[in-house]
Amino acid sequence: MPAGNSDGGQWTDGGAGGGSLGLFQITPRDNTIDGVRLAGEPPSTEEPPEIPPAARKPGERPIELIRRVIKYLRVVGPMSPAADSVFEALRQAEGLRGETAAIKSANDPPRTLEELQARAQLPSEPGYQDHHIVGQFAQNRLQFGRVRIDSPENTVRIPVVKHLDINGYYSRANEQYNGRSPRDYLRGKSWDEQTHEGLKILRKNGVLK
Repeated sequence: MPAGNSDGGQWTDGGAGGGSLGLFQITPRDNTIDGVRLAGEPPSTEEPPEIPPAARKPGERPIELIRRVIKYLRVVGPMSPAADSVFEALRQAEGLRGETAAIKSANDPPRTLEELQARAQLPSEPGYQDHHIVGQFAQNRLQFGRVRIDSPENTVRIPVVKHLDINGYYSRANEQYNGRSPRDYLRGKSWDEQTHEGLKILRKNGVLK
């Protein structure tokens, strides 16, 4: 009802006699999800992804912010307008340059072994780290020698987030390796066996074709 009428400022049911309902007696249905109104379809029951903030939460590590943004981009699609908005916001945030590079590189498609090896011979790149297929821990350096461990054939350049995931995988106990970590399991194994396992782990993490 328009202001100025005797019942101004109240909702009306539109019936004869102008019967009205007090404003606080009506609870409109909420048709929005995270502030977006959907037309012609019921609200989704799936929890929508959290829109990444412009900065890290208090006490949050950089990798935690990176993982949240990666999760968001997987839902909306890395080529979507929503993803463009995220990247633009990250470009404008001076303190997030490293995180921006890590988020972008995490969306790389799997590449051939030759491509990953060739990239590792280039100057360092934001968002990427060099990874040794046969691990560079002390036992292997003694067993195979520094030259072979650091050779171009054994070195690949991969997204930094994938590198962190792979390093964590090597360190955790795994039933596939009789309850030992992959790193412990591979100690003392031959070069060929360690190479086979290293390539398998790269494929498992979506780095290698």
